[in-house]
Amino acid sequence: MTSDREQIDDLLTAYAIALDLDDIEGCIQLFTPDGGFEVYGRRFAGWDGLRTMMTAAPRGMHLAGRAQITVDGARATVRSQLMFIEASMAETRLAIYDDAVVKVDGQWRFQTRRCRFLTPDGLSDRPAKLNR
Repeated sequence: MTSDREQIDDLLTAYAIALDLDDIEGCIQLFTPDGGFEVYGRRFAGWDGLRTMMTAAPRGMHLAGRAQITVDGARATVRSQLMFIEASMAETRLAIYDDAVVKVDGQWRFQTRRCRFLTPDGLSDRPAKLNR
């Protein structure tokens, strides 16, 4: 039997792999039906909002780093590192995700995810512009 922390870590991995394989419906199922995602200063709510965001997002590889996971019963908070490499330009974005996850019918699901980018000036809702 896996621990809650291991199950949450598996949730983080499933998210990254689903996006990398363009499995948008599979990724959406990792969220609660009323779940939300905040990125670029916008909030995408519910499965329809998540589908809109994920369909429009650039394709690439999500390389997940270590995660701080704090479990409190059927709720948990997660802070994790992520490096995204956009496939079309090989452009790299570094990000920190802050998540609220909940256990629903024995499965951990994202309730909210917030993506902020690491920039020379600190965390930001937008990635730093590349100097080329």
